[in-house]
Amino acid sequence: MRNLLKKLSMIINDSFFNDVKFFLKSLSEHYLLPNAGNKEKLKIESKNDNSKVTQYDLLLEEELIKFFNKKGFYNIISEETNNNIANYNSYLTIDPIDGTKNFIDGINKYVIMISCIEKNTSIFSIIYNPSNDNFYHCYIGQLFKNFKVMKNYVYSNLIGYLNSNAKTYYKNIINSYNEIPRSRSIGYDIIEIIEGHRSLISFYKCKIWDLFPALTFLLTLNFSHNSPDIDFSLNTLDKGLIFYAKI
Repeated sequence: MRNLLKKLSMIINDSFFNDVKFFLKSLSEHYLLPNAGNKEKLKIESKNDNSKVTQYDLLLEEELIKFFNKKGFYNIISEETNNNIANYNSYLTIDPIDGTKNFIDGINKYVIMISCIEKNTSIFSIIYNPSNDNFYHCYIGQLFKNFKVMKNYVYSNLIGYLNSNAKTYYKNIINSYNEIPRSRSIGYDIIEIIEGHRSLISFYKCKIWDLFPALTFLLTLNFSHNSPDIDFSLNTLDKGLIFYAKI
């Protein structure tokens, strides 16, 4: 573990995040922005869970895996081609297009999500918004937007969405809030939280490449939550979670 953390500390620095941002921007300009909403070119298929995948989900994932392999990351859990969690102690998660349905429909509410996990601890997390070239990342307990430290937004009320089951489950925790629909992208919802447009979010049986990046940002924002023992272990994926701003 010490050797791995020492290695990570050598490669995870300002230059590393700048390289990642530049690469994500180039991928977006080449694959995503010109093709969003162009259903004739997307080669859309349905997966076993009835979610959608396009050729650009696959292309981006392949390019991202190659990029991070060159950076020294080899244990990679990705949505489309390598989601065998196995028993990795350290790994990278990649979601090449979080919000594929929005991408298919030409709605600019889709993001690229990445996280690095070591021994049930988040080392860093990244959310990149192709539509406006905003790069958010968390590292060493700080949240950055385009490489500038962000101050936590001061929320005045709870805004978000709970489905009917969550409303019942969380009635003793959250009983008053303003409801707004989810965006169909967990990563985009997190951006709305960062920017102060949403202050409540719930999760249930999410995928690791969605949940772990989101948790990193929410914990960095010091959001309250309903789990006394939350961490970045696999059993967290089965929990019903709610995160909400401290009002």
